[in-house]
Amino acid sequence: MAHRAVFLGVSPVRNFRIASGHLDRLHGNFGPLTSHSLDKSAVGKTKKPSRQLASMQTVEAAAVQSGAADAVDKDWEAFDQHQANAARLDFAEEARTLLDVVRVGTLSTLASDGAASGFPSGSVVEYAPDDKGRPIFMLSSISPHTKHLRQDSRCSFTVLAPAFRDLADARVSLTGHAKAMPEERQDAVRSVYKSKNADSFWADFGDFKPFYMEDIVAVHFNGGFGRAGRKVTPEQLMNTAPDPIAPFAAYVVRHMNEDHKDSLIAMVKHFTGLTVDQTLLMALDRLGMDCVCMKDKERVKCRLPYTRPVSTRGELKDVIVEMSKQAQVGQLSVAQATQVMSEV
Repeated sequence: MAHRAVFLGVSPVRNFRIASGHLDRLHGNFGPLTSHSLDKSAVGKTKKPSRQLASMQTVEAAAVQSGAADAVDKDWEAFDQHQANAARLDFAEEARTLLDVVRVGTLSTLASDGAASGFPSGSVVEYAPDDKGRPIFMLSSISPHTKHLRQDSRCSFTVLAPAFRDLADARVSLTGHAKAMPEERQDAVRSVYKSKNADSFWADFGDFKPFYMEDIVAVHFNGGFGRAGRKVTPEQLMNTAPDPIAPFAAYVVRHMNEDHKDSLIAMVKHFTGLTVDQTLLMALDRLGMDCVCMKDKERVKCRLPYTRPVSTRGELKDVIVEMSKQAQVGQLSVAQATQVMSEV
């Protein structure tokens, strides 16, 4: 059972509590016994239970607790199996999509002066991906990282998932060279940057020059617990299209969390078998939804695949409506379930 804390990002507290329950059963630690002997001579007096009766009660209590714990274990085992087989984007597509939807990352350059000379130096910068996912930066001439790159173009660039919270969430790091663009290429590269960042009027200021991480030598993608340490080649990254749902995913996520929390809880229960107290939709893609659930005050990551892949907003709406109908049979009328995604 301990593997769940690594695979799903579940608090180890639950696993410790279950393990402790098994130890309690082994030691017969079920609290005080309160039954009394039926000997008439003992009426009005309290008498210690016989060893045989105490033993029988201990066995009965152990059986009850063991059965409850086994049922809980089976629920979690079924959930783990569901999650292991849940459809997900492959690593290259997830990394490419992450680069396409985020606009801020950490650029690490090699410091070139002072006590930090030769050491990595990190700066948070805005960027825009080109049509292959390679970052374009508009850097000020007075920024330290601009000076570093002019002297040594080697760098790394790390991007975190939009709702990044902890190590259970996705991130991707690119290693390569970010070079200042020659004069004849600056207008074209600047146009790409501005098309991806609508409010970047300052990109036309004379102090800002385009740097292009055109030469990527390594890609490291980490999808969180259970999807960590995955290598994606630069060729795989550049030859993979981003997820088609990404442009409108944030709106659907917000809408579901604000207006259809009960439907999310019902879908998790119906499709994974796990009863949860709360469900928060974190992200979605063409294959499914990523949720964070609360169960008995513990945080559980849950992948909820669609019943079929989608590629358009209309298809996404249809599949979520259908899944909501399936999940809420007996809880909502068909007409109510049909309204779940009517605003999307």
